[in-house]
Amino acid sequence: MSQRETSCMLPAIFKNPVQRIMLMANGNLQRVLSAYYNLPVSVEVLFNEPEDPKRLNERLLPIRYNRNINLVCNGTVVCSAQSTVDILTRKAADLVINQGVGIGQLFRTMNVLPTFALIEAHLSDKDSSFSRLYELRSGDVVCTIKEEFPDGMLDADYCKQPPQPLSPNMLV
Repeated sequence: MSQRETSCMLPAIFKNPVQRIMLMANGNLQRVLSAYYNLPVSVEVLFNEPEDPKRLNERLLPIRYNRNINLVCNGTVVCSAQSTVDILTRKAADLVINQGVGIGQLFRTMNVLPTFALIEAHLSDKDSSFSRLYELRSGDVVCTIKEEFPDGMLDADYCKQPPQPLSPNMLV
């Protein structure tokens, strides 16, 4: 492949082009979803805690955070994510601990484009839900993220309807 060519090949079961864009989003999914729905998308932090508070207090690196969030559009969950975030450097630790930078904003604050690696992508055989497991990595931070997209979220009017509960298939 030449330097002027990009290729992002996904399994043929992912027929919807918007779905493929979401599966390959590299840390900008919130923005992609906002553009898709043409509505604001917010982050609802459900859980964001250091795995070992002692390491955090003593500033021992790496510091691992466990994090669960929902991406919410017009009161409706359009994606749920569970992640581990490993903070590898004092610079990143200072941003999180002393300056209050959110884990989700670390790459942007540090002006770093992380490398992206899609590890797994799954499509439900029961409904239109799908999920992915991927990694975002820089010299300062490594995030391993599992995202689940609920049934029907690709419908253009999904966020204009009353909020939808997650389907039982998404509770893995």
